[in-house]
Amino acid sequence: MISREDIELLPSEPGVYLMRDASEKVIYVGKAIDIQKRIRSHFSRKGGQYASPFVVHVEQIDYVITDTDSEAFLLEYNLIKKHNPRYNVKLKDDKRYPYLRITVQETFPRIFLTRTVEADGSRYFGPYPHVAMARRTLSGLQEIFPLRLCKHDSDKLREIRPCIEYEIGRCCAPCGGFVTAEEYGELCRGVIDFVRGRQETVRAALRRRMEECSENLLFEKASLYRDILEATEEFAHRQKMAKQAVDNQDYIGYARVHDIACILVARRRNGRIVGSSHHFMEGPPNVSEEEILGSFLLQYYSQAPEYPREIFLNVTVPKEDRETLEQWFGELAGHRVSIIRPRRGDHIRMVELAEKNSRARASERFRKLRGVTEEVDPAVIALQKVLNLETLPQRIEGYDISNIQGDETVASMVVFQQGKPQKSGYRRFRIRGVSGSDDYAAMREVLRRRFIHGEESEEEKRRFASDPDLLLIDGGRGQLNAALEILSDLVLDNVPVVSLAKREEEIYIPQREEPLKLDRRHEGLRLLQRVRDESHRFAVTYHRARRDKKLKKSILTEIPGIGPAKARLLLRTFGSVEKIRTTSVEEMAKLPGITVALAESILSKLNL
Repeated sequence: MISREDIELLPSEPGVYLMRDASEKVIYVGKAIDIQKRIRSHFSRKGGQYASPFVVHVEQIDYVITDTDSEAFLLEYNLIKKHNPRYNVKLKDDKRYPYLRITVQETFPRIFLTRTVEADGSRYFGPYPHVAMARRTLSGLQEIFPLRLCKHDSDKLREIRPCIEYEIGRCCAPCGGFVTAEEYGELCRGVIDFVRGRQETVRAALRRRMEECSENLLFEKASLYRDILEATEEFAHRQKMAKQAVDNQDYIGYARVHDIACILVARRRNGRIVGSSHHFMEGPPNVSEEEILGSFLLQYYSQAPEYPREIFLNVTVPKEDRETLEQWFGELAGHRVSIIRPRRGDHIRMVELAEKNSRARASERFRKLRGVTEEVDPAVIALQKVLNLETLPQRIEGYDISNIQGDETVASMVVFQQGKPQKSGYRRFRIRGVSGSDDYAAMREVLRRRFIHGEESEEEKRRFASDPDLLLIDGGRGQLNAALEILSDLVLDNVPVVSLAKREEEIYIPQREEPLKLDRRHEGLRLLQRVRDESHRFAVTYHRARRDKKLKKSILTEIPGIGPAKARLLLRTFGSVEKIRTTSVEEMAKLPGITVALAESILSKLNL
């Protein structure tokens, strides 16, 4: 493993570094403004763990110094593609999206669908989320702009006879000499402008061309432009989600469900939503959302066929990365590209919509991979995010202790699966090894018995076959520490545990000095409250049942005129039989249903 002395020898300059394991295989590639400072941050410790756990496998670090941040971004991208490092976040789509391709490098360009984007001079538009949508778009464009689909060489078209596409009006037949290269090029530019959302500009040009042909008595060509103009107006009428805007924008929503990270890109061009695509990211579970977004931007836009003016995100990208990406994208696009996290207005609503869709995609994929049929509760996802849990808290176990002055101490365990009570998993505990009112000791006993179920009956083994994703303890810092102590003794430090204090609804988290205070309307807090309240209800119910059972056998109920209700009243008021013995007749007779004669009878029986 790399030592502190090795890190001190690294340069404090911008560049790219490669981390290798014992077999010299590259396991991580990173970029940095200051290589030494960035690598030192990987090896920093917090709570006994490295900031980047994979560094325990690092035996060698190579680096390449660059002149600018843009060069570092490009080099990092190329090295990730070359080495495919295990611990880098990678764009991992399980399919290729279709694009609309126009071969503008030809004299008479073709228009068709493709799933491969190449640097061949063609114009690409997309990606389209579904091939059916892409085919409908292509079919509609053919009705409007009759460009050719055939694969014949553009320079040899005059040797070919017009095909059936010309006969049905879906091709203007440059092969038959019916249009010139200039006229065909105008149709091509119309397609490009139309797809990019500049439909008003296209219609104005078509109308002007139609009028020119009519004035020059070219009625056949005028009718062609008239038909195209009518088709564009009908096509525009069918467009959805239209909204006026000046610039072109991409809206990116990021969401994570358990270990599934999904990013959705919604493209708006000249005020119209022209398509969207979703992408899954693959990488270590402890990678921050900022790093995931940064890696996605780098990999996605490095091969993008077009660039928007503005990219809106639902996650803040570090300033230095944002500025470098903006500079690089601007160089690739030929115009300024801004990366923004909106705070208000229409843009934040669009980003929230993208995030909602990405969460739905991530949830769908998670449920498909894990065989979960039900939709993941949004409160469960919100709780994972606010507590920064690696695992989605699908199974939450809540614990509470109940007693009165140390008498009949009991505990409860309730289970919430997918945000809903799973009563088949509830369990009640009679506290055996604790005397008096010691909630901390009682909690330690409960957790010990819950997790050492292997030594108990086969029935309990089956009941506890599932491990919890989160433990919730009713109480504050003391109750949490008691739980952490026993979990450490049982070598279960990896089990997430928090406590919820009722007075201020504060969440106590291990290794965090100050409690977490959430808005009372936060979905994650409300879920914890439901678990806490249910565990309290279940514990109190069990305690009352135990107490009532004990009362039935109590010495008080053997006294004529004293039933379970009056016995419960006496014990609740005075605390114990011993204290009842020392109570005066007058004080006892103040209780409802207790007459002076009955009070005298009680004291007489108890003091025999």
